[in-house]
This record gives sequence, structure tokens and C-alpha cells, in this order.
Amino acid sequence: MTFFEKADPGNGQLKEDSTGEHFPLGGLLLLSTAIFISMSTEFLPGGLIPQIAETFQRPPSDAGNLITVFALTVILTAAPLAAVTRRIPRKALVLVSFAAIGAANAATALSTTFEMLLAARILGAVAHGAFWSVVAAYPASLVRSSQLGKATAVTAAGGSVAGVLGIPLGNALGQMFGWRVSFAALVGLTLLVFLLMVRFLPPITSFVPRQEADDAGKPTPDATLPAVLMICFLILFVVAAQNAFGTYGVVWLLDVVKVAPEAVPIVLLAGGIASAGGVALTGAYYGRAPIRLFVGALALMVGILFSLPAAAESGYQAVVWILLILMGAVFGGIPIMLQTRMMWTASPRARSIAAALQTTAFNVGIGSGAFMGGVVLERSTAEALPFFAAILMFMAFLTAMGWEVKRQRNSRRGKLVS
Repeated sequence: MTFFEKADPGNGQLKEDSTGEHFPLGGLLLLSTAIFISMSTEFLPGGLIPQIAETFQRPPSDAGNLITVFALTVILTAAPLAAVTRRIPRKALVLVSFAAIGAANAATALSTTFEMLLAARILGAVAHGAFWSVVAAYPASLVRSSQLGKATAVTAAGGSVAGVLGIPLGNALGQMFGWRVSFAALVGLTLLVFLLMVRFLPPITSFVPRQEADDAGKPTPDATLPAVLMICFLILFVVAAQNAFGTYGVVWLLDVVKVAPEAVPIVLLAGGIASAGGVALTGAYYGRAPIRLFVGALALMVGILFSLPAAAESGYQAVVWILLILMGAVFGGIPIMLQTRMMWTASPRARSIAAALQTTAFNVGIGSGAFMGGVVLERSTAEALPFFAAILMFMAFLTAMGWEVKRQRNSRRGKLVS
């Protein structure tokens, strides 16, 4: 199985009506809203770095590391939690982990010391890892293979809406009422969505299918695992590049572009809206030309990131806005492409661990990107952030191109790339 081949799930769990066209939009929208809360929980400190740093008398890099610690915790716990919880009914695991995310946000809002805040973030990260180990694979068990791109776009739209509303609104609330109010608002929304999921989220197979065994009784390796690992490798590069710049994007806007503080939520909102548009377009067209769309999106990201310093230097803030909006639209679709490919590629019995590995890869990218961006910020200047991110994104582009060249070469030789 290759990164660019579409696998038939064949899991016997797909929900269809008599016409074979049923699409569980209501359940997918609930998952999307839960993902919105989960992603807002993870990235909200990025839009509140100055306020949090001021509250606890810490440098901005310490506040930025709240995202790094969150990601590191997910990295360490997501895969083990996926293995430990594989016999727990999927809906029950979604509900328990989602409730824990709400509890962590409540603890964050009530933190009186930086150490308490850090502990609350770690609790939220553990819950986030467990949540994503199941929610990433949930749509694949509700729809047919041909509907997977659309279903993934619906659920992943929650992450984009977190960029459109969650982060900008959280930033605006933080400026008006204090950063604690932003997390308190997430707690109230979590309670509402939890109650709706209890009643309306469709259940799926009670637990993950058992691993097959050979004649000697030993577990057989999953043939899709090499391709799953390749997708994880691409996720790591792409997300690290985006977060090396994105984590400190507010700092870059304020210090380099000289955007007025009250205009920052507007910039973030515009980029978030563009990201939602990118998600919608990806859901509609990705299945038609997955290779060209993915590689083309990476190439555009490289070009945009390399162009940002010159745009900032020009003094024309409108040019910076245009580039950031375009970057939001382009990058908005890239995670959808990667997540859809992961579920196309992984076999039914490997989907839970694939989802956990995917979550781990995303958070390795998030954490390492935030950390490296912080190092660049401390040892150089904010002006260097887009250049550094562009280099990482270019490495992702070269990796994807190399993988496709290898696939085509082996295809001509009649071999299967794994």
C-alpha cells in the first residue's frame, strides 16, 4: 500500500440505507464540534501568549511552551492509550475523554500559579490524546469508502472553525475580559456538546477488531503499516513547519509587521475563514486528484512563507494580509488530505493505532515546531520565523516528491511500494 493509493476499508461497519447513500451528517457535525473544542483547547494559549505571560510574570517563550508541553504529553500517551483502551466501546471512549478535556479547561481557568496551569494543560493533553485516538477513525466506520473524504472534511472542519472562531474569539475575549474567560467559555460549550453526543452520536463497533495471527499463533504484521508510518512522517514535517511560524504568529504580527493589537483578532479571523474555505474545497475535490493537490499545496506553502518577510519589509500591510489569507486557505486543506489518506490506507484492524500514530505525529510536529520557533525567537529575531518555517515546508515537499517518484518507478517495474 502506498501513500497515494486508495484502499477499500472492507470493514463491514459502514452505515448505509437501502439506496446505499446514507450520510450521517448530524453525528459527523457533533464530532466536528467536539473537535473544535479539542483543537481550541490545544491552541488557545498561542493567541493569549502576551496576557498569560504577564499574569504569571513569565517570558513569552514560557507561555508558548504551554503548547509544547501539551503536544509532548500527547506524544507520550496517545499510542499507549489507544492500545489500553482498544476493548472499550468507541462512543464511551469519546464521551469520557471529551469530558476530561472540559475538566482540564476548568482547571486552566482556575489556575493561580504557572505550575497549576501547566498541570491542567497536561491533564488536557492526556484527554486530548485519548480523544483523538478514537475520533480520527470514527468517520471511517460510519460512511462508505467513497464518502470518506467528505466525512473527514466535515469532522475536520471543526479544527478549521477553531481557527475561524475559537482562536480569534479567544484572543478577543482575552483582551477584553482576561484570558481565563476564554477557557471558561470552552467549559460551558463542552458541557452542551457532551449532552448532545450522549443522545445523538451514532455508536459504532464496540471495540477495535482483534489482530490476526499466523499458524503458530503469533500476531501477523499489518501490511498497511509502512504506508501509515510514511504518512506520519509527512505529517510531522508539515505541521512542524506551520507551527514554527504559527505559534508565534501574533508576536510576528506585532513586532515585525507592526499590526495594531486590536487588529490581531481580525487578521486571525480572516485567515481562519480562508482555512475553512480550503477545507471545503479539499473535501469536494481531493479524491479527484490527490497527488497534484497535495504536492501543489506544499509548493504554494513554501512560496508563501518565503514571501512573507519581503512583504513585511515592504511596509504594505495589505500584502501581508493577502499572503496570510492565502496561506490559511492552502494549509486548511493539507491536514484533511493527510487524515483522509490515513484512513484510506490503514486496514480496519489498524485504524485505531493509525489514528493514535497520526495524533502523535501531529503533536510531534506541533510541539517541535513550537519549540524550534521559540528557539529562533530567542536566539535570532521574529523576522527569521517565516524563513525557518519555509525551509521545513520545503523538506516536506521534497519528501512527498521523492515518495511519489519511488512509487512511479516501482509501478513501472510491476512492484508495490509499501
